[in-house]
Amino acid sequence: MKGSAPHGQTSVPALFHDGRTAGERAVRAVADAGSGRMTILAESGAPLAIWPLKDVRQVRDPGSKGHGVFHLSGTDEARLVVEAARDVAALAALCPNRKASTTPPGTVRRIVVSGLAAIGAILLILFVILPRLSDTIARMIPPDREEQIGTTVVAQVERAFGARGEDAMCSTAEGDAALQKMRDRLIADLDVPYDVKIRVLDSGMVNAFAAPGGHVVIFSALIYAAESPEEVAGILAHELGHVASRDPLRLTLRAAGSAGILSLVIGDFAGGAAAAVIAEQVASAAYTREAEAAADRFAFDMLAAAELPSEAIAQFFDRLSEEHGDMNGVLEYVASHPSLAGRAEAARSAETQGDAFAPVLSEEEWQALRAICDWPEDDMAEEADTALREDE
Repeated sequence: MKGSAPHGQTSVPALFHDGRTAGERAVRAVADAGSGRMTILAESGAPLAIWPLKDVRQVRDPGSKGHGVFHLSGTDEARLVVEAARDVAALAALCPNRKASTTPPGTVRRIVVSGLAAIGAILLILFVILPRLSDTIARMIPPDREEQIGTTVVAQVERAFGARGEDAMCSTAEGDAALQKMRDRLIADLDVPYDVKIRVLDSGMVNAFAAPGGHVVIFSALIYAAESPEEVAGILAHELGHVASRDPLRLTLRAAGSAGILSLVIGDFAGGAAAAVIAEQVASAAYTREAEAAADRFAFDMLAAAELPSEAIAQFFDRLSEEHGDMNGVLEYVASHPSLAGRAEAARSAETQGDAFAPVLSEEEWQALRAICDWPEDDMAEEADTALREDE
């Protein structure tokens, strides 16, 4: 008597998954509107489960091949599969809440709490665990390996920020000689386990950064913004302070860890986003305020040893503040860099210029450094022709 029963009652054959074992059992589901219950009976007639009809839900299950699937609200571990469409309709007619939401009470709250916990865990990793772990790993990396890391980082920054793409490092015989002269005067007493390598990147950003392994990159726009070679020397001395403290290595390790987490979140397993994050963070050099202040103090000592004026870097900061604004009040205390006004004041207080002051570069050398990114006319014309051909 398939599906036939007294009014308000139906009995249909079904398959039952108890949620505890992998197999399924042939059963008979007897639903009685009078008692408000569905009894699931084994072939022997023994009851396997009793479900209140008001708590029975009907769902679509891709694995059921279009059959009716019923389960108890709040759990989908045990399932009742009814194959015949007529039996599905008969059983469904006695389940008044079969289409009600199957989301257990408090599910949204649990999702929100879990999401906040996940965000908190990521923030803990990014801002507490990664910095401490980076400091530890940095002490374990040998200088030759650090130099290799720095070479890779500089190449990433060159691709990301260079105005001429992958061929963005500037070099002329006269400009290189001027930069070498400035470098030699500053690092005469610098004790680091690798050779200091200073290059100029053709970019419109007023910036400079240090990379692991003694690499320092000055953006061409910073040289153009400077009014004297002593201003550039002051900025260079600050970056050399980071080199001496191995700050760039710690920052790179932290950026790499952050990029790895980003890659997992957005699914960028090819590493393109990771490389971009590392390049951006190293180029922006978001060190701690303590590291920035320490680099400034190092720069003042280096300028004093070279008998160069710290007043020059103070003037440079003053102009940047006038042209681009400064951070005051509470913003100064949440920013990684101290305010420009505060740095200018500290530079003036240092008074590093000696009695035997001599310019770090002659006027001719200074102009050669400023022209280090003036690419030859034929190179520029060839580059423009190539761009036009690519557009066509």
